[in-house]
Amino acid sequence: MTDDEYESEHDSDGESRQSFTRKGALAAGGLALGAAASSTVAAQDDDDGDALVFAYDYIPGQDFEVLSQLDQSTTVQVLQLDDEEVDEISSPDEYNGYAVRYNTDADTAGTTTFVFLRDETLDTEDTETFEGDATMFSSDLNLLSDSLE
Repeated sequence: MTDDEYESEHDSDGESRQSFTRKGALAAGGLALGAAASSTVAAQDDDDGDALVFAYDYIPGQDFEVLSQLDQSTTVQVLQLDDEEVDEISSPDEYNGYAVRYNTDADTAGTTTFVFLRDETLDTEDTETFEGDATMFSSDLNLLSDSLE
């Protein structure tokens, strides 16, 4: 029995099961891509006022001091992966980057890292603190998002 015979015997509209399955898979894939794009846009909209910090340098509740603002080109480079934009950050040039150092009670210097803000700025010597409700912002860049107190 050929595919044409099978089609005519079993599908009244002339469409093969394989064709129907392919179209269904494409439609499901399109829906999944649309949902992923929507969640990415929603994540960007929700995190406009939040600060981004690398997960391995995140210390909630610990004060940090702003040491300096990063050059825009440095900020853009750090917020990309292999010179390509990540899904969560479509416009890395919209972020302000800062070198910050956590204040410690010890006699040694605290951890120094970068903090990134979108649509907000900090001044050198400002002291800020992460609230402690961090969420994963970008697993590709290992960035968390949290509000500043």
